[in-house]
Amino acid sequence: MDSLEFSYALVLRALGALAALGLAKFFYRLHQVRMLVRDVSRKHGVPILPHSYLLGHLPVVAKLTMKYPSDVFGGLVPHLLAKEYPEMAKHGLFYMDMWPITAPMLSVYHPDMMTQFCQDTSLPKAELLHYEFQPFTQCRDLLNLEGAEWKKWRSIFNPGFSARNIISLMPAFLEEIHVFTDHLKEAARTGEIIKMEDPAMKLTIDVIGRAVLGTRLHSQTKPSPFYEAMHRQVGWLIVDMTPPSILKLLNPLRPLIMWNNNRIMRNYLMPFIQQGITDYARSRGEEAGPKTINSLATKAYLNEFKPTSPSGGGGGGGAHVIDSHFIDMALSQLKIFIFAGHDTTATTLSFAYHLLYKNPDKLAILRAEHDDVFGPDPTTAEGQLSSNPQLLNSLPYTQAVIKETLRMFPPVGSVREGQRGFFLTHPDTKTRYPTEGWMLFSNSFSMQRSEEIWPRADEFLPERWLNNTTTATPEDNGSGLRSRYKNAYRPFELGPRNCIGQELAQLEMRAILVLTVRELDVESAYPDNAPELFGDKAYQVMVPKQITGHPKDGMPVRVRVRKTT
Repeated sequence: MDSLEFSYALVLRALGALAALGLAKFFYRLHQVRMLVRDVSRKHGVPILPHSYLLGHLPVVAKLTMKYPSDVFGGLVPHLLAKEYPEMAKHGLFYMDMWPITAPMLSVYHPDMMTQFCQDTSLPKAELLHYEFQPFTQCRDLLNLEGAEWKKWRSIFNPGFSARNIISLMPAFLEEIHVFTDHLKEAARTGEIIKMEDPAMKLTIDVIGRAVLGTRLHSQTKPSPFYEAMHRQVGWLIVDMTPPSILKLLNPLRPLIMWNNNRIMRNYLMPFIQQGITDYARSRGEEAGPKTINSLATKAYLNEFKPTSPSGGGGGGGAHVIDSHFIDMALSQLKIFIFAGHDTTATTLSFAYHLLYKNPDKLAILRAEHDDVFGPDPTTAEGQLSSNPQLLNSLPYTQAVIKETLRMFPPVGSVREGQRGFFLTHPDTKTRYPTEGWMLFSNSFSMQRSEEIWPRADEFLPERWLNNTTTATPEDNGSGLRSRYKNAYRPFELGPRNCIGQELAQLEMRAILVLTVRELDVESAYPDNAPELFGDKAYQVMVPKQITGHPKDGMPVRVRVRKTT
């Protein structure tokens, strides 16, 4: 009994020592962060928001957000701060200390200062990003890779994402869009209110499945094990230190669940990677017809590295073997492409329908453009696009609608890691801002909604993107509505780390709008007493188990078959 009591005492002492060590580390880090903030003001003369040594900027942010809907997307908080503190907003950035909820953040919304760390110098991605995506892709994806390794894999996957290749895949995309339109027509028949984001998500993942893998995922018509495993996995990622995220982190089953999700995704994707290598060997790399992103990446990799079997294989040239490094890298890349390629596109499409419903004059112009290009019968557009996908490049107003939607509702920004000796410089005042110890956030929402940067920033004006200089007024040709800053539009970010899938996203949305807006009226269906942000019931919120900003309540809509004369 004495020895057992002694063992218990040792265990309790050990646990006490660990707890004391953890507490000491916590307060040491707290002191580091709080002094980091105060040094910005003390050493560099930069004004900061009212700051508490114990709680940082949490009280300021909490007081501010109480004025707005409780579910507002966290990425919008700097924009709210800019409205609350206009004098400080003139600096074009905010130092924000929300630790321990998240890392100390320098939110930048001046386009010229964004250029300094995303284009002139491309700083490394933030450590927080690596931490979040480690369980999903093991950080072997283009979002997280750095340096020479990133350049290598970006060049390998670039051919598949080229505009020329993406448009060659349009007939396959149209099959998936047809399923989507049938779903909307069924909703019109029943009269039910649906959440547009849900069918849009399933559509866009089916489209990216065709582009990446060349297969039908059938997410729109039946349960997809891959789709479900991917969404479960994203739901288990840690995105902050709020109580729900902490509970996920402490869940003892989390490692097992995430391992199983990765297993399901790997088992689903592996045959496609293997098939790409087999097809390349059979055709000697000279396949004809449309290529998938996976097959073109396989070709680019094997052409460069030419791995062969030890025996030389049959056929004289050696049989291509499955390179374990390539497989690991390809699995990570395909997962991030499919996740990012459907999530942000679906939210943008949902917001586009909403903005068009709110602005019937813009919708009328859009429909007139489709009539001009495809003829007055909307049922013929699918066949025309299948035989001539290049028609999608003859829709400047449709593209302007998409660009304006992305200006008003960019789904996400870029996060980079500040560096010792790296300062941001305000282009007008020449004030220098330290970045060491800070996570730099390229806050495209604040910048693209700023009245200082965009004329009539809160108005939906697709005309600002048109280049027709023969029209009578600046509003008609867009010249009076554009920003005076050349780098002020960045929903896909700018510089070498820009979004590899932007051509696919924009082409896909053009096709979807062509095949829906003339046959259907999609009307937002928020309750009259629904909360509003910036005068709109459809605002960006943080959805549980998601990373990016999503439309409030999934964008409830009522669909009607359009009555034409």
